[in-house]
Amino acid sequence: MNKRYFRLSLIALCFLLTACTTSPGQNKGGYLTKEQVLEIHPDADYFEFQNGVYVTGIDWIEDELLTKDGEIGKNTEGMSNHLPVGAKIIAPKERRDILIVEYDELEKRYLLQLGE
Repeated sequence: MNKRYFRLSLIALCFLLTACTTSPGQNKGGYLTKEQVLEIHPDADYFEFQNGVYVTGIDWIEDELLTKDGEIGKNTEGMSNHLPVGAKIIAPKERRDILIVEYDELEKRYLLQLGE
């Protein structure tokens, strides 16, 4: 009986330890930092804007119907890892967590990265 209780306790402990592992930004709320984003997605196409980090390549944001509200900034040196300097940053009317970036006749959508 003691061996059985010990084994069950050991299995329960393993489940508990697995459930307690965390990911970057978990339980912190607020905006994720560039370092946290890159820890989760090392190859992320990102840019930093107004204390937030925005990432592209998220399928569902491409399906969102968005109306461009106006240019709110331009990409500057060191602000992103894939965007050219001077790329236009545009806010949509419908959402505050998505930004649209235009350059070289291309358009990309970026989602603000938040902690859980």
